[in-house]
Amino acid sequence: MHLRLRGPIRRALSLLPLLLVLAGGWFSVRWFVGNTIAENLNNDERALDTARLALALAPDDPLTHWTLAAAEQKKLTLERSRISLAEYDQAARLAPNDYRFWLALGRALEQAGDGEKAERAMRRAVALAPAYSYPRWYLGNLLLRRGNEAEAFDQLRQAGETDPALQSQVFNLAWEVYGKEPAELAKAIGSAAAARAGFAKYLIERKEIAAGLNLWSGLSASEKQANRAVGESLIKVMIESQRFAVALQLANDLAVNESMRGVAGQLMDGGLEQNINAEGAGTFGWQIKAEPQVQASLDQANPHGGARSLRLVYKARTNIDPVISQLVVVEPNTQYDFSVWVKTNKLESAGLPVVEILDAANGAVLVSSEQAPGGTNDWQRSAISFKSGSKSEAVVIRINRASCGDNPVCPIFGTAWYDDFDLRRRS
Repeated sequence: MHLRLRGPIRRALSLLPLLLVLAGGWFSVRWFVGNTIAENLNNDERALDTARLALALAPDDPLTHWTLAAAEQKKLTLERSRISLAEYDQAARLAPNDYRFWLALGRALEQAGDGEKAERAMRRAVALAPAYSYPRWYLGNLLLRRGNEAEAFDQLRQAGETDPALQSQVFNLAWEVYGKEPAELAKAIGSAAAARAGFAKYLIERKEIAAGLNLWSGLSASEKQANRAVGESLIKVMIESQRFAVALQLANDLAVNESMRGVAGQLMDGGLEQNINAEGAGTFGWQIKAEPQVQASLDQANPHGGARSLRLVYKARTNIDPVISQLVVVEPNTQYDFSVWVKTNKLESAGLPVVEILDAANGAVLVSSEQAPGGTNDWQRSAISFKSGSKSEAVVIRINRASCGDNPVCPIFGTAWYDDFDLRRRS
């Protein structure tokens, strides 16, 4: 049997593929335009009309339903809320494996008062994106509002671990809910060392000093080293609070070796045997301040004892700030004896170097040594005594210059060496 495909039938069949291509192209362009409009929607007074246009162009695109739902939700009327909820639901149905639509649906359901369905939607979002922070964050908050605190903080804790920006908010919630229940508070924060260290910082910054320090002290030595940045921030808070003895304990927790551990009433590295860089050797080590008119360095060629001394080369035509200092924890209302050895070479000025000891709390000078000998001199011992204040916890020992009186210029040139700094509590 033979069919003749000549004439109109043949022409119609030859045009069919072109018509199908044109139809597919038309729907593809509509979808693309609708999707583009939805993705780039501006939050202005025409947002709702624009979202409706996007949906009309791409009715099967979940993004257009999601965009229209968000625009309807902002109208805050009961009818608009129903429309918004329906659009969120349709978006989730059209893209059942996209967590964003389930999360938006869950938030809308909670806003509408259906906590049970909201929880199911948010759990679906978490299942689809378990490594993302925000699904867990919103689910955790929902569970907390629904009274399921244990699971809520499990979700919130994981959200905070994934996104550190959320961690402080997790701490806020935990402290608000369990602030008077230490055992429950510990469960809410979790056993991760980073979380416990972060919560210790949170507490201390909010003046809950005892609770924060107790949490920090519960970390192992390796955990404290792993959270060094937190420990250093705790030291800074303690210094600003003038709790110098506590700051020393925290600094010792971070010491990389025994020589870097400080002892109350004693100078660290008084013989200058450790390396000193421009940033100093920790809060309680020697601190060297960069000053172009004074060159401070360690000198192996001119030690008094040990292998090195501190060399200060002065080339200053005006007054200069102290370039080296050390913070030392002391006991209040206690007598101390201090000594240091000094050597000079061609040192000339109306205001020669002196060693000053200041109260760390208020900066008041407790005592000042005699000026370093001018000219060229071999090693000489300089000794002074002082008594700490009734509430003093620390002093600052620094090398400064003696006053030049009314002379505003007061140049200084030459070299001074210092070695074997020593501080002792008088019996």
